[in-house]
Amino acid sequence: MFDTAAGDPFGIDRFPVGCIATDDTRVIRFANAHAAIQLDRAQDDLLGLGIETLLTPASRIFCDSYVLPILLTKGHCDEVLLTVETGSGTRAPVVVSAWVHGDRPGFVFWSFMRADKRDKLQTEVLASRNLLQKQARSLKELAARDDLTGLMNRREFTRMIAPFSAAANRAAASVVILLLDIDRFKAVNDTYGHLAGDDVLRQLGGAFAPLVGSNELAARYGGEEFIFAVTATNAEAASHFVCRLHKAAASVTGSGAPITVSIGLYCWPPQSGESFKSAVKAADRALYEAKALGRNRTMMMDADGTLVPFG
Repeated sequence: MFDTAAGDPFGIDRFPVGCIATDDTRVIRFANAHAAIQLDRAQDDLLGLGIETLLTPASRIFCDSYVLPILLTKGHCDEVLLTVETGSGTRAPVVVSAWVHGDRPGFVFWSFMRADKRDKLQTEVLASRNLLQKQARSLKELAARDDLTGLMNRREFTRMIAPFSAAANRAAASVVILLLDIDRFKAVNDTYGHLAGDDVLRQLGGAFAPLVGSNELAARYGGEEFIFAVTATNAEAASHFVCRLHKAAASVTGSGAPITVSIGLYCWPPQSGESFKSAVKAADRALYEAKALGRNRTMMMDADGTLVPFG
C-alpha cells in the first residue's frame, strides 16, 4: 500500500497539501513531495521517522491525549491545529486531519497544510475586531456626550436616570434633582458674541465635571441649562454639592462679566412612585422662582409644593 516504486499514478506528489502515512507503530511509511516542502526536509529522510518526532513537545502531548484517542474511537480527526519542527529548526503551525485506514487498523493517513498565513490572518482579524470595538466604544461615547461641555447629553441622562434612581431606591436614599441655568446668558451672547457664549458653556462643563462622582449624574439639558442628580438621604445632604456648583460657576472667566447661576432643587424619593418627569417639573418650578427672586441663588420645592430658599 505504501510502496511508491510503481510510480505515482494519482499524482499525490503534486497535491498542494502534505500527505503522510504511518503504520501501526506510528512510523512514517509514505510522504509526498509537498510534505517534504512544508516540513523543510528531504522526502526520503521522512521515511522511517516516528511522526511524534515532527511535533513540538506541546503538540506531541496534545496528539497523544486527544488526536490518537479520537482516531481510535471515531476513525478520523479533522482540522486540528498542531505545531511542527521543520528541518531548518523553526516551528510552524499546521492544520492536520487524519483517517484510520479501513482495512488495516493502526495505519493512518495524515494530511496537513501550513497555517502561517492563517495565524497571520487571525491576528489581523483580531486586530481589526479590536479596532472596530474601540471605534464602536468611541462612537457610543460621542453619542452620549454633549460635544461642547463634555458632559452627558439630555438623551443619555434620561437613559441613565432609571438605573441611577433604582440604585438609590435599593439604598433607601432619595435622588435630588437640580436644574441649573446660567444667569443672563442671552446678554453674554448679545454683547460678546456666540463664540464667547460657547466658551462659557465649555468652561462650565470643565468646571462641573470634577464635581461629579459615582453618586452624581450631570448633563447639559439644553441651551444654557444643566441638570444634576445626586444620591442623598435628604435634600440638606446635597447642600455641599450645591455650594460647589455655585463656586465652580464663579470660577468661569472670559465672558467679560462674572458668571452666576440659578438652581432649582427637588428631592425625589423614587420609592414614592413619582415619575422622573414630575420631579424635573418640580425642580423647574423652583428654578423659575430663583430667577424671579433675583438670580444667583438656589430655591427648593418641598414635597408639599412650597418653594423655599436653599442653602
